[in-house]
Amino acid sequence: MKKYSILALLVACHLTAGTAHAQQQDSIIVYNDERPLVYEDAWDLWPYVFLNENGEPDGYNVDLLKLIFKELNIPYVIRLRPTLEAQQDLKEHKSDLMLRMDADFARNNSSYGKTIVQIFTHSIVKPKDMPIHIQTGKDLVDYSVIVHEGSFSHHKLEENAWSKEIIPYDDMKEAIKKVSSDNKGLVLWNSMSLKWLMTKYHTDNLELLPFEFPYGEYKFFSNDHHLLNQLDSVYSRLRANDRLTEIQNKWFYPERKESGIPAWIWDLIRFVAIMSVGVLIYYLFFKFRERQMTRKINDENERLSLIIRTSNVQFCTYDVAKQIFTIMDSAGYPERSYSLLEFSHRFDPVDFNMLTDGLQTVIDEKEPTVTLQLKEYDNDLINSSSYSANLSVLRRDKNKKPSVIICSKSDNSQERQRQELIKESMLRYQSLFTSAMVDMVYYDADGYIVDINAKAMASLNLDIETIKKQRISLKDVLGFDHLDLDHFDYFYSTQLFTSPDDNRVLNKLLKREKLYYELQVMPIHDKDGNRIGFFGSGRNVTEVAHSYNQLQENTKELQEAQNEVTSYIHNIDYVLSVGGVSLAKYHPDTHTLTIYSEINKEKYALTQTRALAFVDAANENQALRILNKMDNRQGGNLLAEVKTRIKRKDHIPLHLQINFIPTYKDDEIVEYFGLIRDISDIKAVEEELAEESIKAQEVETVKNAFLHNMSHEIRTPLNTVVGFSELFEMDHSPEDEAVFIEEIKSNSASLLKLINDILFLSRLDAGMITISPHPVDFASVFDGRCASVWDNNKQPGVEYHIQNPYKRLVLEIDEPNISLIINKILTNAIQYTTSGSVLARYEYIADRLLISVEDTGCGIKQENLPTIFDRFVTGANNGAGLGLSICHELVEHMGGKIEISSTEGKGTTVWFSVPCKMIETERK
Repeated sequence: MKKYSILALLVACHLTAGTAHAQQQDSIIVYNDERPLVYEDAWDLWPYVFLNENGEPDGYNVDLLKLIFKELNIPYVIRLRPTLEAQQDLKEHKSDLMLRMDADFARNNSSYGKTIVQIFTHSIVKPKDMPIHIQTGKDLVDYSVIVHEGSFSHHKLEENAWSKEIIPYDDMKEAIKKVSSDNKGLVLWNSMSLKWLMTKYHTDNLELLPFEFPYGEYKFFSNDHHLLNQLDSVYSRLRANDRLTEIQNKWFYPERKESGIPAWIWDLIRFVAIMSVGVLIYYLFFKFRERQMTRKINDENERLSLIIRTSNVQFCTYDVAKQIFTIMDSAGYPERSYSLLEFSHRFDPVDFNMLTDGLQTVIDEKEPTVTLQLKEYDNDLINSSSYSANLSVLRRDKNKKPSVIICSKSDNSQERQRQELIKESMLRYQSLFTSAMVDMVYYDADGYIVDINAKAMASLNLDIETIKKQRISLKDVLGFDHLDLDHFDYFYSTQLFTSPDDNRVLNKLLKREKLYYELQVMPIHDKDGNRIGFFGSGRNVTEVAHSYNQLQENTKELQEAQNEVTSYIHNIDYVLSVGGVSLAKYHPDTHTLTIYSEINKEKYALTQTRALAFVDAANENQALRILNKMDNRQGGNLLAEVKTRIKRKDHIPLHLQINFIPTYKDDEIVEYFGLIRDISDIKAVEEELAEESIKAQEVETVKNAFLHNMSHEIRTPLNTVVGFSELFEMDHSPEDEAVFIEEIKSNSASLLKLINDILFLSRLDAGMITISPHPVDFASVFDGRCASVWDNNKQPGVEYHIQNPYKRLVLEIDEPNISLIINKILTNAIQYTTSGSVLARYEYIADRLLISVEDTGCGIKQENLPTIFDRFVTGANNGAGLGLSICHELVEHMGGKIEISSTEGKGTTVWFSVPCKMIETERK
């Protein structure tokens, strides 16, 4: 009785002390000029908080808190000290506030706010020429790693034993400098801080390597709960109003920092740059065209010079302003200049007057061209030559008035002119008719073909003799039965020959499948107007016609395809609008999320801060993780379901399903393309179904609890007890009573164990089993539990072993329930093992306790393994079949997992794992 009184007194004292402490914590501190808020933090967490070159507090945290204190109108004092001293001051109430990582090892000091100010991802800094392969924290086990002493990463490495050697540094900038100067070593710390230090100290031989490592959540840390609530509220409001972007860009994304120059100046600079590029392109194009034209003019001049030399034509020019004649040589270059008076000595007065009158006519632009018949003497005034002079304007001045007149001179002696004309005509006819690139046909005055060139014969696949023999006429070629040759002037058309219903003679002679022919015919008359024949020219345009028809078909197909694409895009837009799906793009360079209502129609463009403002607090970490993965350009598909703070018009909370995939350029991720689907209706239906399912399960559980618990297995030991009890009433020998009593005791114990197991399962089904973890030295518990089971159930000829790798391992676990699981698994192993050995061992890995039991017993058939954890599945010893079922359901109830593997005749291995937190460890 005295012990219970002392225990009650201690409990009351504890409750009283807890109430007093809670009242002290909930008391509201008023901050004013006499009692300002004291904010202390680390002096070396770049770029969040640090001492600048002037010894003043600086960094993102300082700017953020100044903005928040201004909103709250709170006087404040900012002091930066070593991290551990700042934590001690806050613990001893010498300061009021810190910003630090939310970690288990610091929760006993003060309290954290609910708002996540920053997600701390971790990276490795290494020399560029140092080859390593690190993807997760476990990969660091083969390396020596430099960490910030007492940091989150330091604790994680020690807790998981992820490093061969941990080298703690108090000053991380010295660590970066050392690795850079030595060109060896690895530094693990916060990604932003490492990036800032590498940029500041220009460590060009180092590179930043992101990898998978537990991230940290940066929160407000204080003893004043009222202050924490105020800070959370103000921070959420600032972030929702996008007022944090400026300081985030200043410290985390300096490349986005405003230059202070007005935006229109940049627009003007861009416009001027575009105009300059345009002018440069135009200038280059002009110079290119100029060179082309110069080359063309030079070619023309060479050609003209050749014509001048071969056609016996001479040129001279007359400068109107200077009244000077310039004679050109055969190459077209100035040979000699004469004044008007000097040039007059070369002509008769009458011819010279004709020349001056003709020049004046051209200068006054009365006639564009004047032709004169002149006689000119040589320098000796003895020999003379008659020629035809053509006067025309060669050049004009800026007033568009003639400034230079050109005169071309050619000999026009009648005999010579006639001979040259005949020769030129014959050469021209022969050249054009025989070697022309077009078909040529000559008809006599009656319209019959008398001559045809080689090109025409090749096109028609006919020879001249066949054509003359058939007496093919112009009427037959044109397809006109009644053609009046006397009034025939000009004909041009494109005709189709070799048509099946064409009865023309020419059509029957052609040996082609189909012929499209372009034809023109004109009459030829002499100087008196009498018709002397007809001249025809043409060409085979079959390929052109086929190309045109093919082009028409291709154009039609292209239009149909374009219409299909337009319809397809329209259908996609309709499906997106009806299905509640939106397209989205995320740009890692600008950290901007763009949402499209249609394929080419932008709806919203959101910054990271703005996008997170719409995310519900429960899914904020998930959204942050996806954004961080895209910022780090992580490959693979990114899928998530996010609940937002927005409600639809029907007052249903908006749930979004987000699916992003990366898009690449030159094997590098440039942006992410995704679909955002409204799944609010599905979530609402799932919640309703879950509620209804829970209600139905509760009813079904209540209804079937009794039936499940009352198994036929109860009858067997109960009948045995009743049977042997009745034997006492019958005739029996005294020696048999010992046997009866032993059987009654054995079956009573089995019946009691079976009922206990059924009652335990009933409590599990009814949700009455609670998991209460508390600190336990599992190393000693495991040894004691194994020894206890084996001492009571050992079988001869079997060896029993325990592997315990720890001297001391303090875990927060529910020791009674875990001991129950170990007891049942060990008991099963002992019952089914008659020779060989039984091995029990455990290990603590990645926040989970893993326990395994291996035996060399009879094993389990492969066909029985899938149902081995079901209720009432018995083994070889005909037990009740509830042991493994209880273990399975209890492990899952604790959030763990149990597995079994077995080979018949060789043995069985059972292992299970449960999540737990390690408090203290010491390996052997």
